[in-house]
Amino acid sequence: MASLFIEGGHLLFDGLAEANVLIEDGAITAVGPDVRASDGIERLDASGMVLMPGLINAHFHSGENFNPGLYENLPLDLWFVRSHQVTRTEPLSSDGIYARTLVGATMMLRTGTTSVVDFLFEAPEITLATLEPVVQAYRDVGMRATILLGVADKPFAESLPLESQNGGGREAPPPTLESIMRLAHEAVERFHEQNGMIGIGLGPSAPQRCTTELFEETLKLARARGLVWQTHVLETKSQAYTSRRWHGHSFIEDLAARNLLGPDSTLVHTVWLSDRDIELMASAGTPAVHCLVSNLRLGDGIARLPALRDAGVRVALGTDGRGCHETLDVLELAKTTALVHKARGGDFRSWPTAREALTMCTSAASICMGHGEGLGRLEPGAVGDVTLLRLDAPALTPLNDPVRQVVYGSSGDLVDTVVVNGRVVVERGKVAGVDVRDLAEQAAHWSAESLAGERPDDAEAIAGLVERMYRDVEAADLDVDAYLRG
Repeated sequence: MASLFIEGGHLLFDGLAEANVLIEDGAITAVGPDVRASDGIERLDASGMVLMPGLINAHFHSGENFNPGLYENLPLDLWFVRSHQVTRTEPLSSDGIYARTLVGATMMLRTGTTSVVDFLFEAPEITLATLEPVVQAYRDVGMRATILLGVADKPFAESLPLESQNGGGREAPPPTLESIMRLAHEAVERFHEQNGMIGIGLGPSAPQRCTTELFEETLKLARARGLVWQTHVLETKSQAYTSRRWHGHSFIEDLAARNLLGPDSTLVHTVWLSDRDIELMASAGTPAVHCLVSNLRLGDGIARLPALRDAGVRVALGTDGRGCHETLDVLELAKTTALVHKARGGDFRSWPTAREALTMCTSAASICMGHGEGLGRLEPGAVGDVTLLRLDAPALTPLNDPVRQVVYGSSGDLVDTVVVNGRVVVERGKVAGVDVRDLAEQAAHWSAESLAGERPDDAEAIAGLVERMYRDVEAADLDVDAYLRG
């Protein structure tokens, strides 16, 4: 934690009112034009700068940081075979995992994101040895990260409505429930910092990929220790089809019946929702994370964001991984979110605004990080995470409405300086302590090793089964529909 006096800035969410911001021991203690600081405190001149709360990426997979541009026009289930390397039997080296994590963290910091929920998958499984370089990379670059142990105790093929698994390739065996829970306890004891820079949480992959026991045990631990808990739910038509085939209703109805919904269980994607699903989420206070760009890239469909928000569901924004959202630019995501949902038509007065979209990746996303309401705000008591934007940037010239122009007319290239926990970690667009050229060389080297870890013949065989399943599901009629038609 550090102390810093930010002097002479303009508050984005307050009509560009002039204000100084005092951060002491990592927390904001005062905001306003008359705020002063003692002589001994470090000062940051914010003249000509817009002060915005640090952005929050509420759902991300650092394991995909070497994957931009690898795949196109693959639906999620086929993409998953490749991206998550279900046939891999040995993990990437520690140095490779460190470089992979640093690539994404650097990209996010440079575009104004100060906090991230990293839903960490590691092929073939997470261990303390593979988790440690992830933690170290976030610590070294100075980014706030809640790292979720992305786990599943079923083989990938068993998560799909396959008529037969004959002819499929060999997957790496999944970890057992016992080994997953042992890892969870050890990881929390070793790395978790309550309300600190590094948090550990639980990420059972999805209802179709996990046993009932895994869902129940991870949420029990999360509730006992106050940890973040997320899972992917109803992202695709195949998942909506599977839930009805297995349970006769949606996965969300099944989770509700087992008391697995609530303010402490966040559901990611939530694309193929019925009215009943939305009602259950709202009544339980269950938050959602909307990953619009990723869903568009993978052909998942489009989540019912207006219906979720109208029902009172708290919604945050997440980029997902670089395999389906290459830039990791949260401002870009806010823009896309505000734009695409206007295409639904209807009452234009209910269309999402730029301010609402930006709120979904600032204050509304705080609870997804496990920090209560302490993130995404520039007010006393909030954490000292601030993103400084250039007031003289072309996107803000001429200046009419700063929030709208930041969201609709700019991207992360507007960012000049980034402060996390009272420390300057990005200055004039450069991340402190990171040699960009060296990192690019490291990424090129380790990404080649990462791709070499897959067994191509087995992956092709599994993909063949999945493609046949996909075609069958696409032809099926369901009671919900998240696709654009016409």
